Amino acid sequence: MKIRVCATTGLLMCMTATASSQDSPGFGASSGAAEAMGHLDELDDKPTGFLMNFVEAEAMGMPERTLPGATGRYPVVDHPVELTPLFSHDPAKPLQDLFDSIRKDLLDRVSLTFEPMAAWTYQNATKVVDGAPHAKSLLWEAFATAWTMWHRDGDYGQIIFVLQNNVGVGTPLLPFMGPGVGDPTIVNNILVGPGLTTNLYWQQSFLQNSVRVRVGKISDSTFFDRNAVAYDPIQGFMSLDFNQSLTNPFPSRGFGGVMSVDVTDNLTIRGGTLNSASAGITSGFDGLAWSHLFSIVEGDLRVFPEIGGQQREGHVRLMAWYNAIPNPVGLGNTGGAGVTLNMDQALADHTTAFMRAGWGQNDVTVSNFAVSAGVAMSHPFGLKSCQTGIAVEYAKITQLGRQTSGLVVPPGEHYMLEWFWRVQVSKSTSSGPVIQVVRDAVAGIDTSVIWGWRTTVGF
Repeated sequence: MKIRVCATTGLLMCMTATASSQDSPGFGASSGAAEAMGHLDELDDKPTGFLMNFVEAEAMGMPERTLPGATGRYPVVDHPVELTPLFSHDPAKPLQDLFDSIRKDLLDRVSLTFEPMAAWTYQNATKVVDGAPHAKSLLWEAFATAWTMWHRDGDYGQIIFVLQNNVGVGTPLLPFMGPGVGDPTIVNNILVGPGLTTNLYWQQSFLQNSVRVRVGKISDSTFFDRNAVAYDPIQGFMSLDFNQSLTNPFPSRGFGGVMSVDVTDNLTIRGGTLNSASAGITSGFDGLAWSHLFSIVEGDLRVFPEIGGQQREGHVRLMAWYNAIPNPVGLGNTGGAGVTLNMDQALADHTTAFMRAGWGQNDVTVSNFAVSAGVAMSHPFGLKSCQTGIAVEYAKITQLGRQTSGLVVPPGEHYMLEWFWRVQVSKSTSSGPVIQVVRDAVAGIDTSVIWGWRTTVGF
């Protein structure tokens, strides 16, 4: 049995977290996403009214759970990864059958999705700053739901809710490993802050789903700086350094709004404003003020260059942002701007490359310049149950970045390399090593090798 593995959709990526023809959903769209897009077009002249239930959807020929997702008409997903499980027997099949039964018999009838997931990670660093732990063993658990309240003429309204938590397994949860190796963020982006964290927002589409508005407690990284292969820590690169530009100072689940407009089938413009003062366990309104707002606009262009005699899908994304925050080193407030270029390109049927470059002003971001690049591949050496990738990063860490890490050292240069190998062990479970190499001489880390392992389960 083969299964198609895509980067976690926009709904699940709130947790942490992409053609042979320009008229098609595009090279890189999963079969489920492609089918859902097709059904949205079919529904244009088939109003379904308030609370479309499973029976109505079934009568219209819609397969199970293809109601609109959080990413929009053309979701940016992982490059096509069709993996054959290493073992046909799945020990978690009784749980999978239970969840499938609950969805079909109960949740689908009221247009409610339920996506549970968990991940265990182990990391051991050969060198850390004084007082930091060398090893971390952590468990992340989460579930995401989307309740489609109405669906008419290709448009819809949904409530999106995500709940996540971390716990230590044999080691304390805190501190996270990133600052211990001089990284101002986290080298395990699967994790969220301590305690339960939530995303809760309303998602509304207009004009046959070509305009989408979200309002509520939102993670900006769900919609901005996405990438085909360097975005999903569950299945791809695990460090935040490769899931977004280190220069982007995205707030932590602040209250705000995001709008996406499909100008054409291949060009989407996004804009958003969120509370920049929210952090940690937050209601999203903590510190909200006109002088505490993070605003961003992004243009996302799909391109189809001919490579090896075949059209291959890629994306070129350009972002500009302004971050107004409480002054982290003094009284009052401060603000600053930045820009980011984000690209990905399918090079072959099973290979996609990416590149990011970002710049930001010193006072409002942990890095004022960062560039990263890498490549991911499925079926390496003909192993159809495997996926692998390698990426490198160079960043200039600001004084704010050092302060965020809790390090009393000057700003300096930061280097990182990550390699992962993921095996689809069974239908529900994947597992494999993640090895990272960090160098930050100013922070006292000449070279630290982080030996890691990641196992994820999803239903």
